[in-house]
Amino acid sequence: MMKCKDFNDFLGEYLDGTLDEKQRSVFEAHMQICPPCFGYLDTYKDVVRLGKACCQDPDAKVPSDVPQSLIDAILAAREAS
Repeated sequence: MMKCKDFNDFLGEYLDGTLDEKQRSVFEAHMQICPPCFGYLDTYKDVVRLGKACCQDPDAKVPSDVPQSLIDAILAAREAS
């Protein structure tokens, strides 16, 4: 039986399709009984999709409703890595 705190440990492998059959079964069984983890998975997928979409055109303008502090934090993180 999987606990919610373990769910995150397997999330990336689940989405990549690299979990072995037994781990995948345990992961999917947990999602069936845990609505918060199921919802988290959907949100995580959305974040990945949006993250990929926003990086497709590096010359695109930043929307005006994005706070400057967020832009600064992203640029600082890019420079640090």
